[in-house]
Amino acid sequence: MNITFWVLMILMLLVAIGMLVYPLLKARQHSTLAYRDSNLTINDEKIQELELDLQEGRIDQQYYKSAREELDRELLIDIPAENTENAADHYTNIARRHPALALVVSVFVPMVALLLYLELGMHNASDEGFVASQQQQATDKQPSIEEMTRKLEAKIAESGGSVQEWIMLARSHKYLGENDLAAKAFAVALEQDANNAQLMLELAEVLALNNNRVFSDEARTLVLRAQALEPDNPNTLWFAGVVEFQQGYHHKAIAHLTKLLPLTGGDVEVMKSIISVIAKSRQAIVDAGEEMPELEKMIGLEHMMAEARVASQAASMEATPEPAAAKASDMRLEVTVDVSDQVRQKFAANDIVFVYAKAKHGPRMPLAAKRLTLAELPASVVLDDSMAMVEGMNMSAFDELVISARVSKVGSAIAQSGDYIGQIDVTDKSADTILNIIIDTVVP
Repeated sequence: MNITFWVLMILMLLVAIGMLVYPLLKARQHSTLAYRDSNLTINDEKIQELELDLQEGRIDQQYYKSAREELDRELLIDIPAENTENAADHYTNIARRHPALALVVSVFVPMVALLLYLELGMHNASDEGFVASQQQQATDKQPSIEEMTRKLEAKIAESGGSVQEWIMLARSHKYLGENDLAAKAFAVALEQDANNAQLMLELAEVLALNNNRVFSDEARTLVLRAQALEPDNPNTLWFAGVVEFQQGYHHKAIAHLTKLLPLTGGDVEVMKSIISVIAKSRQAIVDAGEEMPELEKMIGLEHMMAEARVASQAASMEATPEPAAAKASDMRLEVTVDVSDQVRQKFAANDIVFVYAKAKHGPRMPLAAKRLTLAELPASVVLDDSMAMVEGMNMSAFDELVISARVSKVGSAIAQSGDYIGQIDVTDKSADTILNIIIDTVVP
């Protein structure tokens, strides 16, 4: 639907109206000729001929009289009015202009034409496609996460940036995989909000991601500062336990994680993950020649798992830590990801798609993740234990998983309202099957 079409349609409509209105506005002057004058003149000519014939002897008096009476009768029959004057007036009125009728036609015709067009024409037939096209154009105009990040950088460069703006910038860089830039932005935000424990943990996490998922001394310092500020925060306790475990401070790791156990709310999968790290820390201490109490005594019977299978697995991890680690390294899932046609129309080709695994009953952080774009779908993705963000928090550590694929306009790793997602539960991780996920459900 373009301007040329509408111009042509209006011109054609004007031509049609003109053809209808012109006769109504033009007075036909030849019709105004008095009917009386024309008919009486003809009658007079015939009478003159009769009189001439009578004078020259071509007809007699009796024939003349009969012919004259016949002419008078014809004249009366030809005039439809009571007299010749009225007849002339009658025919003259037919030839007058009709501006009111012309105005009605000028308004009525285009109105009817437009209504018929809207009801039956191309506009109605292509309405759905036109709306879809408009939606697609609106979608294409949505800025990508990269564009939003660059705009935020420009804004911060101009104004200096608030704490929240620096945090947003840091998280954007993190989701884009730009860990160096993310670390710098988190550092600036932390300078402005020096006692923010959450910022310390996020900065430490980015530093670890940029160091092959190993916490450096700088990252350890940040985590311990956060733990000192919020000693009873489950997140700080977990990070502190993992950091100390990686750094070889196994006693401290056990102390932090045994404190974390009562805060799990009885979540079996979370407790399994915590006990796994405690068991490994204990085993490392034992291997160093130091005596340690049994695992059950270390964590306290009140914090043991309610299910016998969990306790058995934890004991097995203590006795044979190396085979368990080897098994974890072999854990992998192959996932094919696609998106429904309806959802594809709502997003741009460069919008971000996250494919990730989480514990069905456990921490909310992803155990493995892969980042794609919508244009790459359909695609096949492999999720494995090497993608774990921190040691001990991998797919092998949990019996039940949820594999998700989500498309996001803003590129946020955290689900937002308006994103679309597809999910599948995995209870048998040993099954050599390919998981199929279709992204077709809106995130409320």
